[in-house]
Amino acid sequence: MGMGSVLELNSSRLKRKLCGWLVDKIDVCRHILVLNGNEVELSANSFGHVMGLIDGGMPLRLEGDIKEVESYVQMFSASSRGINIMKLVEMLSNSTVADDRFKVTFMLFTLYTVLCPPGGVHISCNFLFSLKDVNCIQKRSWATFCFHKFLEGITRYKEEKLALGSCLLYLEMLYFNSIVYEKVQRDRSVSPGLVERR
Repeated sequence: MGMGSVLELNSSRLKRKLCGWLVDKIDVCRHILVLNGNEVELSANSFGHVMGLIDGGMPLRLEGDIKEVESYVQMFSASSRGINIMKLVEMLSNSTVADDRFKVTFMLFTLYTVLCPPGGVHISCNFLFSLKDVNCIQKRSWATFCFHKFLEGITRYKEEKLALGSCLLYLEMLYFNSIVYEKVQRDRSVSPGLVERR
């Protein structure tokens, strides 16, 4: 499905204070994260690399005739607000085989919880248009789409001071990756409590 590395992500809980500090260090217009004087590029490529996604080149389809996905809408008991996350949890918990139903459910759950969290308890039914043909899931440009959603969430937060609904796991992992592999010096003004593992 093009999400194999997502299963290998080893992160427990996000460090909210660290994420807030990192968000403040983002230059949204230039797509960079400024860390102790160093500029770390924010891009669909880095999102894909850090989050373990592929960009298959096929754009996501988020519109269409609801009749095309009616069987999934019914299966997920979707409302006008979308698909409730608890329904996805229930269905994944009861799954015994990795059939098409499981793949679509897993993708919705992963999009909701990790890749582009929307806030609230519902995920849009519009994703079903990109998921209904399971053989095309890995051909979709997930990294590009999720990166743009990430930037939208950061921009909305900075401009409108709304709740921060974005893939903060990407930001946190990019930060740790930059320190460990790119030898960016950790900003000593940041309290160690913000970065320590619990």
